[in-house]
Amino acid sequence: MQLKAMIGSTALYLLLTFTSNIVIANELPSTTEVISSDARLNLASTLSPLLLTGKVSSVVSQAIMVPKAGDAWRYQIQWMLPEGNIAKTGEVVVIFDKSAIANKIEQLEASLLRVTAQEQSQSIELDAQILQAEFDLKQARLELEKADLDAGIPAKYIAAKDYADNQFNKLKANSELSKKVQSLKEITDKRVASIAQLHIDKTRALKELEQSLKGLDQLEITSTINGPILYGRDPWSDKKFAVGDSVQIGRQVATIPAMKELEVIAWVNEVDVDRLKIGDAVSLRLDSQPSTSLSGAIQGISRQATKQTAWGSSNWFRVEITFTSDDRVKIIPGMSVLVEPIGSTT
Repeated sequence: MQLKAMIGSTALYLLLTFTSNIVIANELPSTTEVISSDARLNLASTLSPLLLTGKVSSVVSQAIMVPKAGDAWRYQIQWMLPEGNIAKTGEVVVIFDKSAIANKIEQLEASLLRVTAQEQSQSIELDAQILQAEFDLKQARLELEKADLDAGIPAKYIAAKDYADNQFNKLKANSELSKKVQSLKEITDKRVASIAQLHIDKTRALKELEQSLKGLDQLEITSTINGPILYGRDPWSDKKFAVGDSVQIGRQVATIPAMKELEVIAWVNEVDVDRLKIGDAVSLRLDSQPSTSLSGAIQGISRQATKQTAWGSSNWFRVEITFTSDDRVKIIPGMSVLVEPIGSTT
């Protein structure tokens, strides 16, 4: 009996303990929710100010790309206008190495001369063959006329053998005439086909030469607007392009922004992009004149993020910012800018 009483008491104690734990556990979520809500409020109020780096840009600009000129897929930068210099419309700003395409032009010019000479020599040769064929045809016709006269002599006036020879000579003359007609036709057709093929070869050589000459001009790039030249950066090394670099075709090596319609282009990390919206006011400070601030506003945020290889594996959104100019600050495209959104932490 004492053993049963002890077991019953122990079971009752465990039941009461388990029940009290369930009550406490049921009360915890509401407490956790209050703590989480307070934590979010505190986090929102303690976010550090968002600072962006950007550069002064222009709505109007000229992108200087490595042209597709010839068969090469990379070209070496031979000369560039010093960075920061103001380029004028029509001024040469970048020259790429022309040696490869210049050698090709020499070969094409030699090929064109060879095709032209071949066209002339074959034309003269075939014309001579046609003249000879026409002469042979006339002679064959005369031979046939003579054979016709001989074959027309009645058999009673000449020996049987002579009559038979005359008939045979007439058949032979007819056959020779047919051969001469066919020979003239073949030579004439050959001349037409040969001259046509040489004309095609010459046209092709001329076209290739024109394209190469055009490519030679494309390797010397001129400015289409007035503005400072700003060197581009290699997307992998983040190193500025310089004279002597070999760059693949299609890569942008420099930019010439116009001196009007200026804006600031900044980049925001994907983690912070939700803290910005179009229309937000911003404060701008130029690295060259940090003591003076300019007022601006976010005009646009790109919809799709892009990777900046030199900045790591994060994704970045492009931010376009308009600003109000200040006579105290001289602003030139390419200047670095520190951007601080106003009220972006709320």
